[in-house]
Amino acid sequence: MRTHAFKIFITGLLISGSAWASDVPAFCKTPVVSLKDSDQKILNPSLTGHLYQRAYLKLAQRLSLENLNTIEAYAATLSTRLQKQQIESFKSVFAKYGQASDYENFIQTLKKTDYWKPATRMSNSYVAVVAALARHLGEINLTDSEIESLWISNNWPRIDGTSLSKKLAAISGATEKKRHLTVTEFNSLLRGLGRDCTTITDAETQKKMRQDYWLTLRENQTADVNGSQIVVLGQVFVAIPSVKLPDQRLNPGSTQIVALKKYPGEKYETYIQKRHAINQKADLDVIRYFHTNYGDSAYVVVDKKQKQLLYFRQDGVELSRSALEIFAGDEINSGGAGIYFYASQASGFHFLQAERDNLTRAVFKSNASVPVGTPVYVLPATAEHHFRIRNHRLTFGANKVFRNRVAYNYTPLNRDFKKVAISVNLKDSFTKTYVKALQDEKSTLMSLLRIEDDDYNMLAQFAFGVLAPETDYGQNWKYKIKELAPVLVSLAKGNGFDTDANSRGPTQIKRIPEVIIEHYKMEKSDLQDPRSAAIATLAFSADLMKDLRNVAHYHPDITEETLQSYLYYLYQGRRWEIREATATPDKNASIRKIKSAISLLSIQDI
Repeated sequence: MRTHAFKIFITGLLISGSAWASDVPAFCKTPVVSLKDSDQKILNPSLTGHLYQRAYLKLAQRLSLENLNTIEAYAATLSTRLQKQQIESFKSVFAKYGQASDYENFIQTLKKTDYWKPATRMSNSYVAVVAALARHLGEINLTDSEIESLWISNNWPRIDGTSLSKKLAAISGATEKKRHLTVTEFNSLLRGLGRDCTTITDAETQKKMRQDYWLTLRENQTADVNGSQIVVLGQVFVAIPSVKLPDQRLNPGSTQIVALKKYPGEKYETYIQKRHAINQKADLDVIRYFHTNYGDSAYVVVDKKQKQLLYFRQDGVELSRSALEIFAGDEINSGGAGIYFYASQASGFHFLQAERDNLTRAVFKSNASVPVGTPVYVLPATAEHHFRIRNHRLTFGANKVFRNRVAYNYTPLNRDFKKVAISVNLKDSFTKTYVKALQDEKSTLMSLLRIEDDDYNMLAQFAFGVLAPETDYGQNWKYKIKELAPVLVSLAKGNGFDTDANSRGPTQIKRIPEVIIEHYKMEKSDLQDPRSAAIATLAFSADLMKDLRNVAHYHPDITEETLQSYLYYLYQGRRWEIREATATPDKNASIRKIKSAISLLSIQDI
């Protein structure tokens, strides 16, 4: 089955470009035709259908590039990228398709639309405006007349076959289990439609199609669908050309991981220093370091910029180099970058299984021979992505901080748990109980909070460290008074007898994450207990860490390697210092106390 799919894929890639290069579609000779029994002119139905099919395939190609399977999901993604000036500048474009008074509603709809909630599913007119917005943001190459062809489809009979939302969901695998077509496959389909007409300008085409829009709107009661044709007033108004899609059957492989050699246990403090140092180096250096210290297999590196395939022995010695052809783009469905495992070769195309979803895609073309199952690392073409050591494994993700972006072959969450012994260079029973809870609850908290091993250890350090600036390890006299009389604190803050808003416990947290309340049956009054305080503080800090990664792009100095230093700003509710890039942890006395406290802590692999 997999070999069959490869053959279909290759057939799509090797479509002849002769039609694209020389054949002019017949309808280009008569771009405008007469309406039957009338002097009125309409756009040639085949030209309208050609433009519609091109626009539809380009939208589907964009969904593939984003690795999304509904136009609604793409609209929601666009809403998160919109800047204030872009929202303002798109108003004039929107006015071509809707009333100015509806603009704010459109922007809000982008955030709320959901294919799986039919009431919020996008109409064809909204899909057309989303396409216009995507072009406005430079994310898709559409002409005015191609967007107009999507707009006019809103006047067609409302059936599944004319719903752009449903058609895009179908070709993108939302409604059936099938793979995305790759960007290269979409390019082949678009080439197969033939060249654009030169006998009529895009502006003339768009103007004529808008006239047809008003005609079909007036006569929509006479509209009908006949196969791939839209009929109005008993005459074919749109003739949509057919395309033969490549095989889209899913052929996922079983999960593979790079074999690890045995390596000695070490202190987290020692490991993290080495990890931070190596992760700041170039991608190839990180990969070679991983295989020298942890990885236990031969491997291949694909260098897109140099168009070379490098084959390394198990010990890191380079064995050979080969020239290759590779598809552009770092997205998983467009060339791809990241961690793969070699799957197959056919007609010079090499197929790799992506770490993220275990699906196999053609990634490059070469005469090289690679054993099946060999790890293949495709270096990114841009600086937006980076290989890193994480949890003693090689990972691929965003360059600045780890993000879950489905468009890329980013390393998925690693659930591996490493048992540790956590000790502290303090003798009082309070801190020892606190630290023991961080040690004993590691497995449970990693599972509840969906965090990885390295992140847990980093958060354990932070959860201990905040004891110092917040209450001097629970010994501060102000803290003891606050805990003895929480009602007085709430009265002083103007909250009456409601103590829910009070900061509680030795780490002075205001909120216990819901998952902790449910699992441990914990209440805020329990935070005086060092074990409960440790658990709640680590969980609360885990929530803050996720938020910090989301806002890290505002501050140039926040990277995966510096996260811990900036976490206290969110802990104190000073998120604005991150957003305004004014946070300077080296000058913050409380953060210096946290780092000093962390130096008393030891986390050792067992």
